Amino acid sequence: MISVVIPTYQEAESIQLALRRAANALGRFGEEFELIVVDDASGDGTAELAESLQNELPVRVLRRAGKRGLATAVVEGWAMARGDVLGVMDGDLQHPPEVLAALAEAMRRTQADLVVASRYCSGGGARDWPWRRRLVSAAATHLAATVLPLRLSRTTDPMSGMFLVRARALDGLKFSPLGYKILLEVVAKGKIERSAEVPYQFAERERGSSKLGPPQIVEYLVHLARLALSTGQARAWARYALVGATGAAVNLAALYALAVRFRWPLALAAGAAIEAALLTNFFGNHWLTFSRRASGGLGPQLARYEMVCAPGAVLNLVLTIGSFRAGLPLLVAAAIGIVADGLVNLTLNIPAIWRIWGSPLP
Repeated sequence: MISVVIPTYQEAESIQLALRRAANALGRFGEEFELIVVDDASGDGTAELAESLQNELPVRVLRRAGKRGLATAVVEGWAMARGDVLGVMDGDLQHPPEVLAALAEAMRRTQADLVVASRYCSGGGARDWPWRRRLVSAAATHLAATVLPLRLSRTTDPMSGMFLVRARALDGLKFSPLGYKILLEVVAKGKIERSAEVPYQFAERERGSSKLGPPQIVEYLVHLARLALSTGQARAWARYALVGATGAAVNLAALYALAVRFRWPLALAAGAAIEAALLTNFFGNHWLTFSRRASGGLGPQLARYEMVCAPGAVLNLVLTIGSFRAGLPLLVAAAIGIVADGLVNLTLNIPAIWRIWGSPLP
């Protein structure tokens, strides 16, 4: 059985249509299903409208006192679910309910533990989004992949609010959801051995208004921090930072030795020092940060690492030479280049760097 939870708050204008379309999609798939509406004390009759369909559709309604958040609504809905496959979708029609059938078919075909409706895999997208919303969504997705790079490499859209997961993958797990991104909890903590994605077009709300605001953004940031601590990702980050600091020291020491002691031309000395730091970082991460699963393939891994880090390394070289020629002491100039290089990798390249060593848990 497939149990799909639909968390609601003030969705009276769309809930009945969402339920009918979801039931039609899952009915065509041919497997038994149920739709569980978890309503946070909507004052517009959302729960009553959902209950009015119970004689027509396999709908159950859980009423909660007060507005307690989407993620906790999903967890409570799953707790009362009867299915061996659990799902979630919004009730405002931004998630086309017809995608549920594609998710179920992909789970059956691939035997995956998790199937995500993604806006960012081939064929997915968001219709009629203004550029500001696209930017915010892309930034939030990249931030999640940066904070939790080992965990979130399983999906292109860790922010998705529409997916199916096998109940067994969540057995025994203690969820501590915060805000509205329950998929982060599932991917970070679930026993996900195999995953798949289905593309979909995220639609603008046909009715009602968005509930995203500054409080939800703060909750999202806190949620990421909590997941980094609870999953062990923070410990991996500490090892990664230690390796990075060692690489910076190697850069400075090598540059001083080559440029001052051996009197190499500055460009050659700086380039060699940066390469020495890159090699230090690569092998340090290979043996320390990723020591539990680093095995074989050093040549291809190193080539990919050099390619990903090349933009930051070039910026490091240019700033080091430019700052020195502008009159700054050699090591100060090098420190400026190192900081800029680190910021480029931290803000843009972390998911790609960590993916070089795969995606097992830290």
